[in-house]
Amino acid sequence: MKNKEVLEAFNKASNDYDKFRKQAIPNMDIYYDTVVNLTNNYINPQILDLGAGTGILTELLYKKHPNADVTLVDLSTKMLNIAKKKFANLNFKYVEADYLTYDFKEKYDIIVSSLSIHHLTDEEKKLLYKRIYNYLKDGGIFINADQVYGATESTEKIYKEQDSTYLNKQNIPEEEKEILRQRRLLDKPAKLLDTIQWYNKIGYKNVDVYYKYYRYFVIAGEK
Repeated sequence: MKNKEVLEAFNKASNDYDKFRKQAIPNMDIYYDTVVNLTNNYINPQILDLGAGTGILTELLYKKHPNADVTLVDLSTKMLNIAKKKFANLNFKYVEADYLTYDFKEKYDIIVSSLSIHHLTDEEKKLLYKRIYNYLKDGGIFINADQVYGATESTEKIYKEQDSTYLNKQNIPEEEKEILRQRRLLDKPAKLLDTIQWYNKIGYKNVDVYYKYYRYFVIAGEK
């Protein structure tokens, strides 16, 4: 993972990250609601949000689980500082670290990540998925809202065309569009079928894809 490049890109974007998020992600409400709905059966859970950024998904999860124990992890100090201000009256935990190497001391009912893991290489992804499995409690769930690479070069071309068309239609400053384009150069999404196979090989149960729109998808597996 090019930690320095990813960190610099997201520190740079931190001030306007929330403001333009819906313009960056197609169907964002449905996308994130899918993650939240997959946690319906958990009561007062311990939640770990990996690559939490400014806490967009964290906030939705907390609304669903107001008595949850919540931990946010991110590389970016600036992103986490925005989250801390957003949740100033809440007793959340914050970890500024690389979640690929950080040694978590607890186990969790729910581990989530949104649009973060695609910055890792495939080997790093596989390592992280194994680590996440080990940090889950029995019966816990890992939910990942992320991006995939096309199953073939032809489908990847369609994904790229859709990304470009969607972004070009958004009513946001051109400089913001260019920031998004440059950030996407750091992306390393895996193929969907590979991801499912990795989950199954690690031992996740009930692995399934609950949402997919072009390259955007939500996958979950239980321990």
